[in-house]
Amino acid sequence: MYHTYTEIELREYCRTNIETLEIWARRLIHEKMVEEYGENYINKQFDDGNFLVKSEIRKHIQGMLEKERNRFQRAVDTLFIEQIIYFLCHPVFYKKLFKPALDYIYPQGRDEAKEFLSRLVPIRNPLSHSNPISMHDAERAICYSHDFIEGLKKYYKERGEEQVWNVPKIIKVKDSLGNVFYNSLEDQNPIFVVKEELYFGDEYSVEIEVDSSYDKSEYDIVWKNYNRNDNKSFKNNEKYTIKFKSKDVAKLHMIECRVIQKKDWHKYTYYDSKITLHLTVLPPI
Repeated sequence: MYHTYTEIELREYCRTNIETLEIWARRLIHEKMVEEYGENYINKQFDDGNFLVKSEIRKHIQGMLEKERNRFQRAVDTLFIEQIIYFLCHPVFYKKLFKPALDYIYPQGRDEAKEFLSRLVPIRNPLSHSNPISMHDAERAICYSHDFIEGLKKYYKERGEEQVWNVPKIIKVKDSLGNVFYNSLEDQNPIFVVKEELYFGDEYSVEIEVDSSYDKSEYDIVWKNYNRNDNKSFKNNEKYTIKFKSKDVAKLHMIECRVIQKKDWHKYTYYDSKITLHLTVLPPI
């Protein structure tokens, strides 16, 4: 079926699937590492002076946080597939923390987990830099990502935590100013503050990504701009675009996006996931 996709559509679908895998993996890593080593596990140091996490990973995290503090909510959110493999497949961490969950996906053990996850690295990197990938790589990216996510869903379901995981979630937000915000699976109602000031007459757009393990037919996307009444025209559109008029000028201009599953119940009564953007729109100079 992927042969019917355009190159741009296929690349976007592959990238979204790998990023969704990363979101689920970060959730598992953070949960287990905090349980075992505490909230500051990244910088945990033993009495002999050795660190729990190797220097290369700590430097990566520190560098990302210093460079893009507004983009990442937690240290774990800076981890991409290479660093995720380090944690999940570390001999000690795997045996002590991650084996029960990863057995649902990789029953042959740590070597199998490392082999299949490592195959995503040479696929993820071209996708991040707008380089082409083969159809075979696209199929692997989608299949391996789906296998990982579905395995974790089974793990949490059998632990009795399926109610936390069975609604579609907004996992990423990006806008026309170049801002990118990642949303952890734990926080489903985040507020993202856009630091750049916008002006009357400017055009602005924002785009969301929903956990790709949920089919788009399972939910609606609903946008709400508190200064406008044209929100219905953007229903089920992942992208919202606005050209600011005089009525949009405000110190606090709010744009909200909700994901609402097509069921008769919702995690938050009327919706299942929500993000809110806070903008400042200045009058003409």
